[in-house]
Amino acid sequence: QDVLRTSFESLLVPAFEQSCKTMFEQVDSAFQKGMSEHAVAIQQQVEAAHTPLVLTLKETITSASSITQNLTSELLDGHRKILALVTSGNANAQNTNVLQPNNGPITGPPEVEAPLDPMKELSRLLSEHKFDEAFTVALQRSDVSIVSWLCSQVDLRGLCTMAPVPLNQGVLLALLQQLAVDIGTETSRKIQWMTDVAMAINPTDQVIAIHVRPIFEQVYAKLAHHRSLPTTSPLDNSNLRLLMHVINSVLLSYK
Repeated sequence: QDVLRTSFESLLVPAFEQSCKTMFEQVDSAFQKGMSEHAVAIQQQVEAAHTPLVLTLKETITSASSITQNLTSELLDGHRKILALVTSGNANAQNTNVLQPNNGPITGPPEVEAPLDPMKELSRLLSEHKFDEAFTVALQRSDVSIVSWLCSQVDLRGLCTMAPVPLNQGVLLALLQQLAVDIGTETSRKIQWMTDVAMAINPTDQVIAIHVRPIFEQVYAKLAHHRSLPTTSPLDNSNLRLLMHVINSVLLSYK
């Protein structure tokens, strides 16, 4: 028995342990390989499922960016043209081709020698109650930040409800258009300003009559696009709808 036990312990037990170890290693290797293959398969399925979504999102973003750029370009183009009318001083507005598309370069408004500090010059004009001149100077610079600053320095609603309005119709139309160019910045304030301005515009005024519809349609499209963006707050969305209603009412009242 001792010999048998010794033989068992020295031969069979080590062999059994080695066999179990080998079997465990094989099972572990197979398990690790299976898990790795399963993980790769899941990753491929996830990527396959998300790729169309990612592509769709990229296409949507690209499309939205393109629309914004096109609308902004149209507004800037129209702004240069309406400014040319405002600064020309032609009260009769006989040039009916101002807003018509053409293949040549667009002629901008006459260059005005601007002071080194536009804010100081604008402040001086405001102190002298030269509101029309102040807004004309600001609009000629084609800098929305300066126009916004000027709007913040006056009671624009008060000006727009005066009789007569101290801003000429060409300035009002150009102001509406300029504020719409960068509606994404200071949105809430610009919506209010634009609403006040839109309500003061007289579409039958002979200076702007032929320009009201194309300008209003451009502004309306810009507002509609901004309203569709997910980043637009509920309050701004509601005020945008009101502004669009005002613009649409003006268009319907003047056919």
